[in-house]
Amino acid sequence: MATYVCTDELFLNHRPLGEHPERPERLQAILSALAASELSGRYRQLAPRPATDEELQRVHTADYLHDLFKRMGDHNPKGSGWLDPDTYYGPGTYKAALNAAGGTVELALRVLGSASDNGFALVRPPGHHASQGHAMGFCLLNNIAVAAAAARARGARVAIVDFDVHHGNGTEEIFADDSSMLFISSHQFPFYPGTGAVTAIGQGQARGTKINIPLPEGSAGPEYRLAWKRIVVPALRRFAPDLILVSAGFDGHARDPLAGMALHEDDYAQLVHLMLQVQPRLCAVLEGGYNLSALSACVLAVLRVLIDPAGYAAGSHDAGQPVAAEAKLAIAEVVKLHHLA
Repeated sequence: MATYVCTDELFLNHRPLGEHPERPERLQAILSALAASELSGRYRQLAPRPATDEELQRVHTADYLHDLFKRMGDHNPKGSGWLDPDTYYGPGTYKAALNAAGGTVELALRVLGSASDNGFALVRPPGHHASQGHAMGFCLLNNIAVAAAAARARGARVAIVDFDVHHGNGTEEIFADDSSMLFISSHQFPFYPGTGAVTAIGQGQARGTKINIPLPEGSAGPEYRLAWKRIVVPALRRFAPDLILVSAGFDGHARDPLAGMALHEDDYAQLVHLMLQVQPRLCAVLEGGYNLSALSACVLAVLRVLIDPAGYAAGSHDAGQPVAAEAKLAIAEVVKLHHLA
């Protein structure tokens, strides 16, 4: 078993026009913490590469990709501006976005071709809000969707689990009518982007392959662990994926400034450990997380589990804490709707 980390300093060149929470310092903090940790040398480095037109067009429209190229491509290398009220681009954005998507594909296919390898794509800009034809919520290309579609093109059954604090609306929209793709999202609700209700279960033949777990503000480790044990793990076992892709946003951390959840780094490690027990071929893909020290701690905690899942021992910072009644009801509703009891 090997753990791969796909990253590059070129992702630092995606820079905001002013103050913005999705900034290069996020990845720089992770890379600095990783270099100073005991994990240095315990994983294999994987270089990113640009996503191909074929890979991108499996999930994004040709018109949208052409618009991005006109704004940011080689003929406009100094262009900068906004794609929506939250999503900026600058001179280094186009290359970073292409490599974020392509690097995620490269990692997913490397892990898919193994017996039990795993990995983490430490890339930016993030992707899970980007839809087929629109940028949104700091996201330009949907990195995890591009990788999932590439793996599916190899004949794989792919499950996407999104534990970012915000609903992965772009990913869900892209695969809404695709029954070969399981999508599960746990998220603060109601909250941005306003989607992700329990009743959103997919379309047509794909009904039931999209599972939303809307959790109330303030949810912490006990609520998430209950959701994983009653919903995520049973749904993954039933689907039996060849590959699990994780939209790993850490903005549900108690110290994150943009949301209202109460998770800690070991909570994220436990969630990943539970999924590894279903399918060891797992790739995490960086999404949100805006407190730099919390973000770095979360990434290192997840990497420790990926590198040594057998040696993982769950923490107990919230041992004995009861599950909030509102969250318990929300989880029970999902269990009933998707026949997971």
